[in-house]
Amino acid sequence: MEAISSSAFLREFTLYAEQAAAKDETYIIQRSNGKNMVFMSLDKYNEINKELFLLKNGNDK
Repeated sequence: MEAISSSAFLREFTLYAEQAAAKDETYIIQRSNGKNMVFMSLDKYNEINKELFLLKNGNDK
């Protein structure tokens, strides 16, 4: 996980998007207003949500 400024993220969006998709990288986008964001691939997001679902409901099966 890497923290980057919002200006760097916008300037190099294609690079960060490729790394997020190909290398399963996650980025914290630091914003000047303090409302930071997380950027990751959809595959990684879905994997995290699946794990959360299984942790909450795994014993019910």
